This record gives sequence, structure tokens and C-alpha cells, in this order.
Amino acid sequence: MYAHHEGEIRRRNIGLALDGNALAMHAFEPPAAHRQQTAWTRARHAISFLVENTMSDMGVEVRRAVPSRGKKAAPPILSHEFVIQNHGDIMSCILVVIAVGFFFSQTTPLSALFVLPQYNETVALPTDAEPQTYYRAGRLDIPSIVFYSIVWITVHCLLQEYVLDKVHRRLHMSKTRMSKFDESGQLAAFGFYSALHAGYLIYELAIYKDITSLWVGYPDTHRYMTFNVKYFFLLHIAYWLHQYPEFYFQKVRNEEIAPRTIYITAYLVVSAAAYFTAFIRVGLLLLFIEGLLLAIFHTTRALYFSGKITDTVTGFKPYNVAFPSLRFISVVLTVLSFWYGFRTVEVPFIDVDATNFNTSLFRLNTLIVILGLQVYSLWNYFVFHFSRFRERNNNKARSSKAKKQK
Repeated sequence: MYAHHEGEIRRRNIGLALDGNALAMHAFEPPAAHRQQTAWTRARHAISFLVENTMSDMGVEVRRAVPSRGKKAAPPILSHEFVIQNHGDIMSCILVVIAVGFFFSQTTPLSALFVLPQYNETVALPTDAEPQTYYRAGRLDIPSIVFYSIVWITVHCLLQEYVLDKVHRRLHMSKTRMSKFDESGQLAAFGFYSALHAGYLIYELAIYKDITSLWVGYPDTHRYMTFNVKYFFLLHIAYWLHQYPEFYFQKVRNEEIAPRTIYITAYLVVSAAAYFTAFIRVGLLLLFIEGLLLAIFHTTRALYFSGKITDTVTGFKPYNVAFPSLRFISVVLTVLSFWYGFRTVEVPFIDVDATNFNTSLFRLNTLIVILGLQVYSLWNYFVFHFSRFRERNNNKARSSKAKKQK
């Protein structure tokens, strides 16, 4: 009985202590809003813990949405960096918009102005047995040139991304070598295309059979072009025109812009002048020679900057042989055509409607410009090689002098 009484007293003391602790906890209890927030936080953590454990038991890896610290933020839309990074996609969208215009009768004429060749006529030339469809040059070719410039920008971006950039990652080149390698890679590809296309047109027109066909029949026959000839010149003019915005898209350094602008402008002016003045056949031969030189030089240069060619004397030997030879052929063809050939069919005044620009003033100025470009190229070529020759001789003299002193 005594033991039962003692146990009852102990239970009462424990109950009082619990009530006291409850009163103390109640005195320091946080407000109701904070208490509710804490409850929600605990519930959320509990649910997250259960979900993670359940997914882990099922063999599914759970990744928390933690922001990546090393990843760069995307540039703002329409900012310079955004346009540079996505210029290929932007140009592709423009091309798609123009192509979609063919699906609607209201916009078909506008899309055709950009895509299809203009000034088509059905005529019978002296060499034709029956009338054929030919094309002429005019102001309405400007939208086509702009359109194909956008096409070249897209092609340039594809070649850069899927070919040249992959070579960068394999070879780990410096920025200077990378820039020159990219320039040569793009120009080598265009040089091969230009030489092949121009060579096919020379064969198609049978210019190689009769050299007098360069000027005989001007302008009555020369102003009419086949579909392939017209597209060759449109693509050629558009290619050199697209090089100017590429300075911005490719982030070309300031010291590289000036020398590139010189040869780009020279190619653009000569190509456009040959096309719009109907000196088609002479321009075709000269552009064929320039395509060969572009292909040989820039292929060798790209191989050199990629490290595939170490000995420059041996590696550039094909180009060193081809350059003066082809330049001499260009000079001979230019003098033969504009000094002797076109003088036989000369007119006193320019006739824009008949596309006849064969006056003595225009002819002589054209001859001076082309010869000046050839002399300028040969001058740079010989100055470069003379400086390299002098540098090699000085190095040999220094090495022999050092051996004698030893």
C-alpha cells in the first residue's frame, strides 16, 4: 500500500513537471504566422525527401535545379553579340521568307525578282539553228545580287561551323593563325568552284577554239548570255559583295581589314564591270585564271597554317611557278583584246540601250585598270620574294660567321 502511494506521488510530480514545461514552451512560442510558415517548410522538405527516396529506389537519378556557375548567360536579343552568334540562322530565315513568297500569288512577283534571273529574251543568234532563251544584264539584277549575297553568307557560316571550326579544335591554333587559316579555307573553296564553273563555260562557249571570239560579235552577240553564264556572274559578284559584312560577323581585326578590302574591291569592281558592260568573254577568261590562282595559293596557305606544310620553299613551289605564268597570260589576253581586238569594232559613243561600251576612252581605261592590277600583284609578289631571299642570305652569312668564330 505504501508502494502504491509512493508511485501515485511520483506520477503527479511528473505531470506537474510536464505542465510546467508546456507552460514554459507556450511562453516562448513564436507567433501563429511564423508557426504556420515553419510547418509548411517542414512539410515541403518531408515531401521532397520522400520523393527523392522513392525515385532513387526506382533507379532514377534526381538532379536538383541548381543554376550552372560556369555557363555564360545568353546575349540580349538584337545585341551585337546575339547577331554575330546567330547570323547564319538569321540569314536562313530571310531566305525562307523569300522562298515562302512563291506560295502566294500576290508575293510571287516579288520573290521571283530576288531569286529568278531577269531580262530573258527568246532570240536566234548567228550560231543558233532556232531561237533560244538568253538573258541580258540590267538594274533589276541588283535584288538577285543581294539575295545571293545572303546565300553566300549562309554558305560561309556552314563551311565555317562544320569544317573549319572542327579543324580548329583538333589543331589548337593561335588566334592569328586561326584567322588566316579561316580566310584561306573560305577562299580556297571559292577558288575551286570559280575555276571549275568558268572552265565549263569556256568549253561551252568554245572560246578555246577561236581567240577572236573574245571580241568578234560585240555587243550584238556578247550581250546575250546563257542561263549558266548569267548565274556565274551573279554568284561571283554576290560572293565578293558578301565579304564586307563578313568583317563584322567574323570579328576580323582592324589591321586585317585594309588588305582584305583592297583585293575584295578589285574583284568586285572587275566582275561587275565585265557583267554590266557585256565584256563577258574576256571577263570569263580572266576570272578563270584568278580562280586557279586562288585555289592554288589559299590551299597551300591553309595547309601551311594548319601545320601540314613545314618547308615553305617546297610547299609553295607550285604557286611560285603558277603565279608569274598565269599573270603573264592575263596580261597577254588583256592587251590582245582591248588594244587590238576591240579596236576593230570601236564606236564613238557609249550606247547603254545596246550595251555597247566599246569607245576608245572606255577601252583604254579598262586596259589601264586591268594592267595596273596585274602589275600591282606582280610587284607585291617580287618584293616579298626578294625580301625573303635577302633574309635567307643574311641568316646563312650569320651562321657561317658564327661557325668560323668557334
